[in-house]
Amino acid sequence: MTVKTRRQGNSIMVTIPASFNIGENVEFEPIKDENGVISLLPVRHNIYSADSNYDLRKAMEEENIGDNGTPVGREDIWND
Repeated sequence: MTVKTRRQGNSIMVTIPASFNIGENVEFEPIKDENGVISLLPVRHNIYSADSNYDLRKAMEEENIGDNGTPVGREDIWND
């Protein structure tokens, strides 16, 4: 499959095929590397940024939610 750039106002656009199943209004960060390769990285939002004073550990203790203390993936938010 080949796609072409097109001008829309002051921007150059590239069509993403519908077969990629990307919804509308999805945010991406465009990056162009030293070889000219353009990548679109999905924007990840910090779910805790809405209330920077929110203390998740305190909330867990108040709700008696246990913490086994052993992260199995990237859920170690205490040390990020």
